[in-house]
Amino acid sequence: MCKSTNGTIRDILDGTVFRAPIIIDSVKPAVKSWKKPITIARHAYGDVYKSVELRTKGAGVAKLVFEGENGERQEVVIQELKGAGVLQGMHNTEKSISSFAHSCFKYALSLKQDLWFSTKDTISKKYDGCFKEIFENIFNEYYKQEFEKAGITYFYTLIDDAVARVVRSQGGFVWACKNYDGDVMSDMVSTAFGSLSMMTSVLVSPDGNYEYEAAHGTVTRHYYKYLKGEKTGTNPMATIFAWSGALRKRGELDNLPKLIDYANKLEKACIDTLDAGIMTKDLIALSENKNTKEVYTDEFIAEIKSRLSALLA
Repeated sequence: MCKSTNGTIRDILDGTVFRAPIIIDSVKPAVKSWKKPITIARHAYGDVYKSVELRTKGAGVAKLVFEGENGERQEVVIQELKGAGVLQGMHNTEKSISSFAHSCFKYALSLKQDLWFSTKDTISKKYDGCFKEIFENIFNEYYKQEFEKAGITYFYTLIDDAVARVVRSQGGFVWACKNYDGDVMSDMVSTAFGSLSMMTSVLVSPDGNYEYEAAHGTVTRHYYKYLKGEKTGTNPMATIFAWSGALRKRGELDNLPKLIDYANKLEKACIDTLDAGIMTKDLIALSENKNTKEVYTDEFIAEIKSRLSALLA
């Protein structure tokens, strides 16, 4: 099977994915204490998405070996297997982790929100410990004074403690996670705020490139129904906001006010449609609006187009 296409693009760009829920008044968060959006900052390089794997058929010794260009050699025994087993090796780089840290601190400053970061360094003392150390060093050297001036804080804790704190929080902060953690937690946050289709996702690379995508990835089952000519109720919000985000950024980079205005009005047309109670099936069950109308994807897009045309006129 081919590896994740999104994962491949993220590896090439070596950036950080920032994901935040799209909030509407009629859909309240499943977590009652949440009052403000929670932005997930997901490291987009390495870990399990860049791993290699082996499945063994018999007993043997599994080792992790590093052979440096300068002749250095390090070797540790992973496990002495008594029978068939499965092995996985993953990596990261200090350069990529540093870029991740800088992106998170800068993004938190741009939003003027606290930054939380979580790993499991008590168990993974070298791998996760490297993340923790780099974040602390970069914060103290480059961002501590800026955070103090902005009146925001940087907070590190273990991933399990972070989950407990997030659920009891009011929201309104940036939560930085390693690649796999960010994948899982962004789905949890988006679903708890409403729907996986109601989340923005932008990757920011260290050299200033941006990549916008739908946080939910592909919707294969609905696509096969569409090919058969069947009606589908796919919520297109995440895809539309990927386009509007990309168009707005293009407008900012090229100084095109009309393009920025178009992107803003496109998003407003989407929200206005939902506020009017016109929704796809995934939101109908969650909405507190008593006057809702369930529509298929093409009908939903037509409603957005109608409102967008009025705003542009």
